[in-house]
Amino acid sequence: FVCPGVPQRVGPALSTHESPHQAGGWCRDPLQSGDRLYVLPWVPYRTDTLTEYASWADLVGSRPAATHRLPHRADGTGFVVYDGAVFYNKERTRSIVKYDLRTRIKSGETVVGAANYHDTSPYRWGGKTDIDLAVDEEGLWVIYATEGNGGRLVVSQLNPYTLRLEGTWETGYAKRAASDAFMACGVLYVVRSVYLDDDTEHLGNALVYAFDTRRGRGSALALPFPNPYQFVASVGYNPRDNQLYVWNNHFLLRYGLDFAPLDGDGRRGWGAGDEGRLWGESLEGPGGSPEDPLCFGGAAPKIWGEPWGTQFILGLQPQMPGGSRALLWGCSPRY
Repeated sequence: FVCPGVPQRVGPALSTHESPHQAGGWCRDPLQSGDRLYVLPWVPYRTDTLTEYASWADLVGSRPAATHRLPHRADGTGFVVYDGAVFYNKERTRSIVKYDLRTRIKSGETVVGAANYHDTSPYRWGGKTDIDLAVDEEGLWVIYATEGNGGRLVVSQLNPYTLRLEGTWETGYAKRAASDAFMACGVLYVVRSVYLDDDTEHLGNALVYAFDTRRGRGSALALPFPNPYQFVASVGYNPRDNQLYVWNNHFLLRYGLDFAPLDGDGRRGWGAGDEGRLWGESLEGPGGSPEDPLCFGGAAPKIWGEPWGTQFILGLQPQMPGGSRALLWGCSPRY
């Protein structure tokens, strides 16, 4: 997928459907053609049944194409379907399970080592979405929090075939203060919304924070987010149709996300904010960028947009200038 740019507006609801369940998640597979939809209602300690619909009309008419009993119960609402498989957080664990929809068998499991789990660091509404899966133009992601990062949001890129984490970034935004989060074009966007009987109603409903994994930088935002039913339980982005799939107090909602083009140099134009620091790899400045044997495809690690002439050696954790830190480790060929 080609990145459509920078989100400028969340449009009006394109479709609405009421569910008997107050919370849950729903999505499309961005790598599969057609209009097939997947719905996973959240039922405390009994979230284990994924329903597949051939179209929106079939979902509204309660005509399922298939029902899948998952091999393990799920925690939270943060599942995704990607390239014919379901990825979700296994109940009471740090594990992510991969379940193949065609063969109906579990095809993998991996552990997100330091992640908080099972209501240690959920989103604001609770619901045990400590570990949240997301998809965008750049692939599959895991959103979570760690004690090492003080309960703040962490995002990792997950290889959907090997189930290996291929890069991890720590941000400066507290996960429990977020209503949800999603990825678009390699950028983490945090949703902050009002809930029923909420004493923070004056703070409103908005996308309030963005963290760009290419640049290792976060910034505050103030992009209004619709919240007609005041109980946001899940928000997911689909790069195939550039839409947000939201579950809000019994209602399944789909919103168009309007984008503005990237700057001419490909940057996203965030203002001053968090900076990044590199963990566990070497960084070459303008003097050279040798192939690092720890990076796939000869891609040298780099902090994007930082014209430093300094080399950092394996094991050091230099603090970059600017505000609160953000941590990057691993290698990426995406610059």
